[in-house]
Amino acid sequence: MMMASRSAGFFVLLHVSIILSIFRSDEVTAWQSAKTTIIGTTGHHNPSDGPEIISSPRRELLFLIPKVAATVATATVMLPHRALAAPPGMTADSARGQWRNALTVLDDLLQNWSTEKWAEEVGGGDAIRTKLGTQGATSPLFQIEKAFKALSDSEYVDDFVEFQETAEEFMDALYRADSLASSSNNKSGSGSQTPPAVFIEQSKVEVVKMQSIAKKMNAMVK
Repeated sequence: MMMASRSAGFFVLLHVSIILSIFRSDEVTAWQSAKTTIIGTTGHHNPSDGPEIISSPRRELLFLIPKVAATVATATVMLPHRALAAPPGMTADSARGQWRNALTVLDDLLQNWSTEKWAEEVGGGDAIRTKLGTQGATSPLFQIEKAFKALSDSEYVDDFVEFQETAEEFMDALYRADSLASSSNNKSGSGSQTPPAVFIEQSKVEVVKMQSIAKKMNAMVK
């Protein structure tokens, strides 16, 4: 949703810059001339004489600025925008196929989870990271966010806004699971340190969240 808001805000700001360009140099010259006529008799404006009279073009510009700001703020919040186009070489069909395979990998990962085996030696977390697609490129979860972008802008997803937001939740859980699995690989030094098995179990909690979010996302994909 954040990306959609930024895109909407950009186009509104572009429109605003075109509006402001209407105030041509001849209008600025006219304002300077009007100002000279109003306060030119003394050479300087005396505060005791009351507020300085602002000429029409400048007044219009000053009144326009807050309206423009309000327009930008409203558009940034309210206007949705479709996801970026599918990455080169990726079609909606291939993205959907990658997503289906990713679901299978998640199910298999949790079904065959073996904390004790993976935590026996330093480096056991790499097995998890390989499945998550954050180490190597063999897992269908590798660069899965690109598949999400392709699906979001395809006929397979009706509510692309909800799909994007849920995809962000999925990616957040994936990054947490990856970070924890990576932490289990840290070689123990002197002093008391967290055992690798603890990080492995914490990583599993995030993978369970990924699976739950994936089920919600899968229901959005036709």
